[in-house]
Amino acid sequence: MKLACALLVGLFVITTPAYAEGEVIDDFYGRWVGQGIAETEVGADTERQVRGLEVIVRAHPIGFQLCWSTTRVVIGGPDRQTFAMMLFAPTNTPQSWTATFSADGSAREGSARAELKDGTLRVFNRATKENGESELQIYERRLTRGGMDLHFTRFDDDELVRVVQGRLVRVAQKPGEAPAWC
Repeated sequence: MKLACALLVGLFVITTPAYAEGEVIDDFYGRWVGQGIAETEVGADTERQVRGLEVIVRAHPIGFQLCWSTTRVVIGGPDRQTFAMMLFAPTNTPQSWTATFSADGSAREGSARAELKDGTLRVFNRATKENGESELQIYERRLTRGGMDLHFTRFDDDELVRVVQGRLVRVAQKPGEAPAWC
């Protein structure tokens, strides 16, 4: 069931028409906001939750900077917001980058990389938790005529635990303007 859901959502991303042929990283530059639905496996149940999403992609002297924020709406309590930021430098392979820095320290020893392939910017981030378990996060961002589609999957010890499908639109941003977290 879990895998079928992930494959179905992944199929949606693959079949969504691309914004343009031959995208380059510059096409992703800008500030993108929207929302998505997170599906998290909790025991035998699947918990669904609406999430506010924001992504900022911009040029950086070493390559590009990628920042993202997720706001989880908590009924009866304060919303929970998380932030991430990574710097990516090009590798010897065209349209491929490796993370050189992350605000949370997760981009160490080449554990995070990005690639732009078939119109989709994919970021792979692998980490080992303090308890020894492995975690793999895969972010897929694809430009479409209406904005950006986001597909996120998270695996703990190779078991699918979360899928997020979202839709974002580009919003105007003044030069040099960015949230404090980016």
